[in-house]
Amino acid sequence: MFIAQSSSSGSGFTNLLVIVAIFGGLFMFMSYRQRKRGRERGEFLSTLKSGDEVRTYGGVVGEIVSIDDEYLVIVSENTRLRVVRAAIAARVENP
Repeated sequence: MFIAQSSSSGSGFTNLLVIVAIFGGLFMFMSYRQRKRGRERGEFLSTLKSGDEVRTYGGVVGEIVSIDDEYLVIVSENTRLRVVRAAIAARVENP
């Protein structure tokens, strides 16, 4: 009397493959969004020009008076500040 045995080793491999595919898809989606945000940020920083009113990540609001490759000089309340270009968070829209 031989009893038929089911092979469950294929099922475990299939489950592992599904889990790897799900995590791979999530990783690809997240890395795409991060690259897109980085590209948009780079475009924003490259469009800054003298006369723009900006806000830094530290909360300082001022007007750009000069731009270098790496640094910006902004004037805020009659004070000149030299800040790194990457420290600019956003352009301030005047109402």
